[in-house]
Amino acid sequence: MLKRLDHVSIGVLDMDKARDLFCEVLGGEILPDAGESPAEGFDWITFLLGGKRVELVSPRIPGEGGVGQYLDKYGEGFHHLSCAVDNLEEARTHFESKGIRVLGYNDEVASFKHFYLHPKDTFGALIQVFEECAETIELSG
Repeated sequence: MLKRLDHVSIGVLDMDKARDLFCEVLGGEILPDAGESPAEGFDWITFLLGGKRVELVSPRIPGEGGVGQYLDKYGEGFHHLSCAVDNLEEARTHFESKGIRVLGYNDEVASFKHFYLHPKDTFGALIQVFEECAETIELSG
């Protein structure tokens, strides 16, 4: 069902400090896939580290939005795995038929349709599932 692992995401409170560590100290190469999600209240950057994509996510206002609430509860560190599928609706049906809860289903933005698998159903790992399109393939290299 899952086509490929796209990236691992790390939640951080200080984006500049984290970028310095992962890029200046550890040698990560910044990618153009970066931005902000005002609706969900977080910013992100993506970089290559050892040839693999890693994403940093940081709340715009500490404690607010999904990322901010997550960091308040669990602290900084691993946030989610992101995996591509060919068809988001088929993936949703598949996971729900297996008893895995789907969170935050969003197909409103054609260039990034996605949902999450509930971490209580996936051994504590939040897994993002997104429908791959030409734009996401281009950003993933």
